Amino acid sequence: ASGATSVLMAIALVAMTDAFQLSSLPQLRRSYASQVASRRPVSVGRRVVLCQVSSTESEKTVQQGGVCDGAARRYWEGMNARDIDFALEQFSDDIFFQDMMFPEPLTNKAQLRDHFQKCLDGFPEGLVFVIDEISKDAGDGRCGAYWHCETPEGKAFPFSRGLSFYKCDANGKLVFAREIPEPSTKTGGAGLAFAKFGSFMMQFVPESVVFPKI
Repeated sequence: ASGATSVLMAIALVAMTDAFQLSSLPQLRRSYASQVASRRPVSVGRRVVLCQVSSTESEKTVQQGGVCDGAARRYWEGMNARDIDFALEQFSDDIFFQDMMFPEPLTNKAQLRDHFQKCLDGFPEGLVFVIDEISKDAGDGRCGAYWHCETPEGKAFPFSRGLSFYKCDANGKLVFAREIPEPSTKTGGAGLAFAKFGSFMMQFVPESVVFPKI
C-alpha cells in the first residue's frame, strides 16, 4: 500500500517498545504467511482487513460495491498478500500515482512495481493495511478511503494512518491514485506560521516558476 511508505519512519520507534514483541515475530510471520492466501476479507466493525482473494471473490467485491472501490480493495489485498503482480493488475498502463511523501509521481507500471517492492522490502511481513472506511463508486469511477496499519497482533502501528483517492477508467482499472500518509512530525502551530510566511514569500517567486495543482 502504498502512501504506504509513511510507516517506515516509525519502525525504529516500535522496535524500542514492549508492544512490538520482536521475539515472537518469526512465529507470527510463519503463521501469517500460511493463512494469508486463504483468508477472506474480515469485517471488524466498519473496517475491513484485506487479504488476497480469488478472482471469483474479487468479482463479488465489485458486485457488492462499485467498480472503483472494488479495484482499490483488490489493490490493497495484493499489497497485504505481498503479491505485487496482483496489485499491479488493478492499475491501467496509463497510471498517474502520487505518494505524497515523494516529490515526483509514478507514471507507468515499471515505476509502480519498483515503488511497491521498495515499500514491501521495508515492512515487517506481518504488517497489514486496514481500510477503516471506503466510499462506494456511485458510477463516476471514483472513490476515497481512509486507512491505517496494524501489527500481526492486531495493534495499531504508529504514524500509519492515511487518506487515498482513486479514479478508474472505462475498463475498471485504476488510472489515478493519490495517497496521503500521516506525517510522523506534527508541526501544529509552527506549520501554520510557516504557511503564512510561505504565502508572503510567494510574491518574490518568478512567474516562470509553476507549482503543480494536481
